[in-house]
Amino acid sequence: MELEDVFRAFQRQVFAYFLRVVGNRADAEELTQETFVRACSAAIRFRGDSSVKTWIFGIARRVLFEASRAGLFERPPEVEDRPAVSADHDERIDLERAFARLGVSDREALMLVDVLGFEPSEAAVTVGIKPEAMRVRLHRARGRLQEAYGR
Repeated sequence: MELEDVFRAFQRQVFAYFLRVVGNRADAEELTQETFVRACSAAIRFRGDSSVKTWIFGIARRVLFEASRAGLFERPPEVEDRPAVSADHDERIDLERAFARLGVSDREALMLVDVLGFEPSEAAVTVGIKPEAMRVRLHRARGRLQEAYGR
């Protein structure tokens, strides 16, 4: 797979991952760009031991971790307040707010598995933990989301 194909295949998912984890569009765009810059540099070392998806999200996670250590994400994610258009819209806004109240590792686990469709074992490789630990993290994150959402 060529790097251009990797970018086309995963750019939206990587951006969505960052947007949901950090909650800020500008930061998500910057982190997405940094991820693909690093992927270009690292492509020569990719041996195919994992899927391209797992590899690119591993890079994305390292980018996120480094940015987080630099203090970029100390503030809570932004959740836009917009007038409700419908009951479904109200529920979506409530769910977004509940999601924003979760910790970074909870948001990350939910984003990888429940939104981006990773298998828990793929998410575990991406995050660098054992599959059993990812299943536990995911279970707890779902519980915290339900609690924050009020259901």
